Amino acid sequence: MSDSKSTITGRMESGTLVIHIALEQIRDALQTYALRDEMQALVEASQPRDVIVDLADVKFIGSVGFLAFLSVRRQLAVGRIILANLSENLHKMFALCRLVPTEKASVAPFEVAADVDAALARCRASS
Repeated sequence: MSDSKSTITGRMESGTLVIHIALEQIRDALQTYALRDEMQALVEASQPRDVIVDLADVKFIGSVGFLAFLSVRRQLAVGRIILANLSENLHKMFALCRLVPTEKASVAPFEVAADVDAALARCRASS
């Protein structure tokens, strides 16, 4: 996004939108709604097949923060959304909320990849 207050950047690669979130923490409702709106605007403008969300800078997501991700999941009804660069703590939080696959549940709204390159490789392999 071109706004200097933007908290995300996005780029297209082979039909996949890669979103990088430049926030350390996603804690409150206003921040979550702004993040949701930015991500949805990128998805709307790009019309991607799949979305990768790079969470390398994010160290904490409060419970309300998951709404931003779920809103994008709803918007991208058919494509896959892959979360990349999840810290161990963030992975545990997403797994606890059953938002990513675990040993006990393989079906979840989001996939996980070690990094953006691995996520892009997975998207290319399935296209």
